[in-house]
Amino acid sequence: MEARTALHVEELHRQYSQRVYGYVYRRTSDVQSAQQITNDVFRIAWQHQKEPSEDVLPWLLVTARNLVANEYRAQRRQRSLVEKLGSSELARRPQPENDPGAAVREVLNTLRPQEREILMLAYWDSLSLAEIAAILDCSPDSAKSRLFRARKAFSKKAPNQMLKGGSSNGQH
Repeated sequence: MEARTALHVEELHRQYSQRVYGYVYRRTSDVQSAQQITNDVFRIAWQHQKEPSEDVLPWLLVTARNLVANEYRAQRRQRSLVEKLGSSELARRPQPENDPGAAVREVLNTLRPQEREILMLAYWDSLSLAEIAAILDCSPDSAKSRLFRARKAFSKKAPNQMLKGGSSNGQH
């Protein structure tokens, strides 16, 4: 049983590790954290004896989302501890100059977390409505409505030049 499970997880890793890593990296912007969390996702898949199937990618991404949330909570606790110890300013992650995604991230950060998440799932992770629905635990029609509302919220807050310069892949 152990050998079969190991083969299944190896196959899952081969098929999905890049997508899981991309999902995590876009949320953490940190290579080391993204690698660690991605490894943890596949460790958990092994512990749950996950096998390759149609619905395994949403399961992997939900697991990744939960681990990213744990990472954010740990970072908040660490910042709180540093503040309590009297640190005047926390070290901030430097943003690369001329980063084309910086303007998009800036607008995304002004949105509600639910709007930001569905836009990232649709456009950054290139998931189908069915996959998004599975991750968000809702119907595909509900996911479609949520995505429509999130797009509308994004367009209201995005600078006009951003909207004119971007293109939609029309996939969702």
